This record gives sequence, structure tokens and C-alpha cells, in this order.
Amino acid sequence: MNNIKQSVMQQAIKIILPRLNTSSDKNIGRIYNLLIWINRNNKEALSQIKTIKKAMDHDEPLGIMMKRIFREMHPNVRNKFILNFVLNNSFGPNALRREQFKAAEGFYPPFTILLSPSMRCNLRCKGCYASEYCQKDDLPYNVVERVIEEAREMGIYFFTILGGEPFNCKFMWDIFKNYNDVAFQVFTNGTLLDKETVEHIIQLGNIAPIVSLEGSQEETDLRRGKGVYQKTMQALDFLHEAGALYGFSVMVTHNNVDTICGDQFNQLMAEKGCYLGWHFLYMPVGGSPDVSLMPTPGQREFMRLQGAARIRNKFPLFVVDFWNDAPYVGGCIAAGRNYLHINANGDVEPCIFTHFAVDNVKEKSLHDVLISPFFKAIRDRQPFDENLLLPCQLIDNPHIFREIFHEFHPYPTHHEAESLVTKLADYLDQYSTKIKPIMDKAWKRDFKEKGFHYTGKIS
Repeated sequence: MNNIKQSVMQQAIKIILPRLNTSSDKNIGRIYNLLIWINRNNKEALSQIKTIKKAMDHDEPLGIMMKRIFREMHPNVRNKFILNFVLNNSFGPNALRREQFKAAEGFYPPFTILLSPSMRCNLRCKGCYASEYCQKDDLPYNVVERVIEEAREMGIYFFTILGGEPFNCKFMWDIFKNYNDVAFQVFTNGTLLDKETVEHIIQLGNIAPIVSLEGSQEETDLRRGKGVYQKTMQALDFLHEAGALYGFSVMVTHNNVDTICGDQFNQLMAEKGCYLGWHFLYMPVGGSPDVSLMPTPGQREFMRLQGAARIRNKFPLFVVDFWNDAPYVGGCIAAGRNYLHINANGDVEPCIFTHFAVDNVKEKSLHDVLISPFFKAIRDRQPFDENLLLPCQLIDNPHIFREIFHEFHPYPTHHEAESLVTKLADYLDQYSTKIKPIMDKAWKRDFKEKGFHYTGKIS
């Protein structure tokens, strides 16, 4: 009966959305009141919706960003976002599929699948792990198609596309078109986002580009090549003018922490019209990783205090710190708990930074990969520390991944990937020893003593 009610409501929203003149506060409020009514028996969702509604009523940064969705975003993109990302992942038959998977396997299917259909790229950024993979062979179209079909059967309607440069892979346009009920977040270097490409993105409506940069012009061009920064700025302008849903991504290193967390950079991203941003720590992966680029333990704490959380409270940007925001998702989300990564060879990696696998989607179904003993061993150990500010099995708890590595002997998915468990082991042990007292103090003061308790779905 609940499933029938959700399906009816899903259809009602599909009919209502295109007919609403959503530019006024009154009409925007009606949509949120409708969502509140729909979720009246879901305490977690209700709390989140009411928080957003309050932010809108008081013109808080989050509220300003949400109003922009209705006032500045192209209607086709906005409606696809609500239908694909919000409704398809949460209501009706798809929610039932997720519950059925949980009943059968003991854990929910991932929230998103990370997929790198090709490692081909028009840039050669310093330290990028993509260059360690074969640049010639793309994941076959029929394999990408099958993975998406299998994911949809589990109730997964959100894919994150990586590479390489995803817009180099021409067949992905057919994937975006043929699976128009799926939301695609696409991480791109931005250099191929000309006006024509952006218009195509708007017409399809289900693509959210995330443009990568390093901070300032000097920092970006130093790593990515001269002139790349200006191309990314132009890409952001094209996306803004067209009414796209888009954001930015930065690799945070020892050298650019202050820039990334500073007001000048984030004010620029807000002015460029970004809706969201991602902070990823530099990880010692790929060929000849440079551990000196890793943010220090002290810089990790600086980011926690002056980074994503502060930025969200000051600017109309939803910025996520992949490490410091871990408490809000229950720690590590790898190995299918909330996501996994399929590289261009078809190897299924637990995490975008954990370049080891035991299975390949060319040979096994997505379902069989998810229930593999290798992935199960990782999930059984999550969270790896009761302190959720220490989420990572590679740099915060390296002994745990080494234990799993020696038990299952996964194969490295590129040359020198095994350095994480060999020549870098001593350094990572020292790093984890230094970060632990800092984050233990922060966890006790800012989370435990304030009664924080993660209430989401871990298993």
C-alpha cells in the first residue's frame, strides 16, 4: 500500500512540475510543503526538508542556493534533477527495489556507481592516476549499458562519471540520452565544454558537470597546463548562462589548502554560479606518488574548521569535504556501502583511490561483485574507527587495508598501485599515528560531547 501511495505521488509530481510557475517564493514554498507532506512519516527526510525550508525562509546561504534551482536553472534541468535524483532514488518501485535488495543481501545497494568509461584525456596533469591506465581501450558500450541496467534493477538511478576526460568518450552521449531517467554527475576538466556542448547538456537535462581546478590561476595552470584555468572559467560561464546544474572539484594538496578554504576562491565559485563543490585530499596513488603533496594532519584539522562546513554557512554553495564530512555518512562509504568504482578496464575497485580489485564487470554481474567476500570484508569493518573523522582505510587506518589485502590478495589495477601496502606502508603508519590524536580531540569536543550519533543506513 505504501508503495502504491508513493508511486501515485511520484506521478503527481511529474505532472505538477512542468506546470508550476516556480519563480515566486509562494510557489517554491508550495513544492516544499508538498515534499513535507509526502515525507510526513519519514523522520530523517522530514528533518532535512524542514532544514532547507527554514534556510529559504530566512535567506540563509543554503536557502539562497535552493531558490536559484527554481529561478536560474533551466526548467528541463531542474525538472530532471527533481525527477531523477530525488524521486527515482527515493520513491515508488525504486525504493521498493532497494528494500528488497537489503532483505535478500543484508545491506542496501550503493547510492551511486562511479564509472570511468575511458581513461583518454586531452590533458596530462601532474600526479593524475588516470595516466597509469591504458589510454587506448574504452569500456565497451554494451558493458556500460548492462551495468546501468543492473543498477536500475537494484534501485540505483545516480551515476558518477569519471576518467580520463569523460567528454572525450563520444558514446557516453548515447548513454546519457538512452538512460534519461538516470542522473549523471560528470567530473570534467572543463576544456571541452564549449557553448554547443553545454547546449546539448541542457537539452538532455540529466547531466551535472563538475569542473576540476586547483584553486587560483597559477595553481591550476601549474598542474594542468598553461591556459587551462581560463578555459575552466569560460566553461563555468557557459554553464551559468545556460542554466545548468554544475559545480567544481578541487584536489587539496599541502600547497593549496589556504586558497581552497579562503573566501576569495569560494566567492568566485559562487559568482560563477556553481551549486556544489567537492574537496578531495591528494592521495598517494598512481605512478611515483609524492607524499609531500598530502595535506598534513594539522591542515586536515584546518580544513575541518575553515573549509567545507564554514563555506556552506557563508556562501550559497553545497561544498563537501570527502574526509571531514564523513561523520554525516557514517564513515567510509566504499566497497558498495554507498559507492564503488568501475575503471575503464572493467575492474571493480572498492574506492576511487583504492586501486585494487578481485572482480571485473566484463566477467561478473554488478550483483555478484557487490556480494563478493572482498567487498564484504571491507563493509564488515566499516566504520574502521568509532571516530568518524578517521574514515579512510588507506591513510587513517592503513593497517586495516593491509590486513584485507593479505587476506584476499586483490590484484593492482595499474602499475605501482601496490606501493600503498609496500614502500609507502611506513609513511602511512606514521601519518595515521599523527592524525589520530588531533582528530580524537576534535571528535570528543565537537561531536561526542554534543551527543552526535549517526542515524543513517550503514547496513
